[in-house]
Amino acid sequence: MQRCPSCNARLKGRVICARCKADLTVLINAERSAQQWLTKAVEAYVAGNIEQSITALAISLSQHKTRLALVFREFIIERQCRDILELLAQKQLLQARQRLYQLRLLLPSSPQLQQLQSFSDYLFVNSQE
Repeated sequence: MQRCPSCNARLKGRVICARCKADLTVLINAERSAQQWLTKAVEAYVAGNIEQSITALAISLSQHKTRLALVFREFIIERQCRDILELLAQKQLLQARQRLYQLRLLLPSSPQLQQLQSFSDYLFVNSQE
């Protein structure tokens, strides 16, 4: 954090704002924790553990939304949508639905994920007949 969110003064590494005396310890700790969770998310993704990566990224975003975390979220959503469509094409409906459920933790209001959910639901219902 470079500036105080209260008065916009430069912080120069301080946790107490020199101008307005706001204690920014909680905010600074949240930023650090978010960065640690983002690092875990990237490491899990590289290791091939997508579920763990999504969970760690969701925690990171809940603590502090950085540009890097948002870009990584879009990357994961794009890649996972391709994988989910492939699973649907292979008629592995349950596995596709499980992945989609996990993915929606990152961005529940995403029109893309909502459409994919509707398509998955449609295929699932029709496979039961």
